[in-house]
Amino acid sequence: MQTIEINTAQNVKIEYQLAGVGHRIFAYIIDLFVMIVVYFIAALSLLSNVSENGMFLLQVFAFLWFGFYTLISELIGNGQTLGKLALGIKVIKLNGDELEFYDYFSRWSTRLIDIYASIGSIAMLLIVSNKNGQRIGDIIAGTTIIRKKSTYGFSLNDILKLNMNNKDDYEFQYPMAKKLDEKDVILIKNLLYRKKLYQNSAHEEALEAMVAKIAGVLELPAIPENRESFLSRVISEYIILTR
Repeated sequence: MQTIEINTAQNVKIEYQLAGVGHRIFAYIIDLFVMIVVYFIAALSLLSNVSENGMFLLQVFAFLWFGFYTLISELIGNGQTLGKLALGIKVIKLNGDELEFYDYFSRWSTRLIDIYASIGSIAMLLIVSNKNGQRIGDIIAGTTIIRKKSTYGFSLNDILKLNMNNKDDYEFQYPMAKKLDEKDVILIKNLLYRKKLYQNSAHEEALEAMVAKIAGVLELPAIPENRESFLSRVISEYIILTR
């Protein structure tokens, strides 16, 4: 499985799995199903009045609906159509920036070439051969599609939302957290996730060892009793101190 490393606004690097061709195809199939269902509902409504005007309105609706569904859906869904949402994949910028209209438009505007005109063959060929899993639109926009769960077991928004308090108003308990390395923070977050997911003695021992190690790095006089709360606080303060 191809992966990509994203550097967040908090200067934390996260490795994500790129969405494969299979995920993209199934997402497209779901979107196509949604488009067809909505189209038929509109057709039944508009053609209930069997007039030329009804047929004209249906043709206009079909052009707009099938033509702009992806662009509008990704704009509204912050990089996700209904199909992408169902498959747990999402459009992102390679540099970690927020997506803007130009990015969505660039991806959408080339669909005629690498998806529709070639029945998807150009897009598939580029995705499997490009190290970042990009088709023509992605290359132009500087985007790609990832699986929302990172290889470390947490989502992109998980890191981005960890703690957005202002430094001036925040009361630090562990100011030495800035001494930690990015990889240390990712490892801590991964351990907390796996500890929550798998309740067993092995993860309990790993948690104890991690707390002891971090407490030593932070030069604490004693090991905190609430281990999980301690590690979560350390992560938050690291992000605030280094962003």
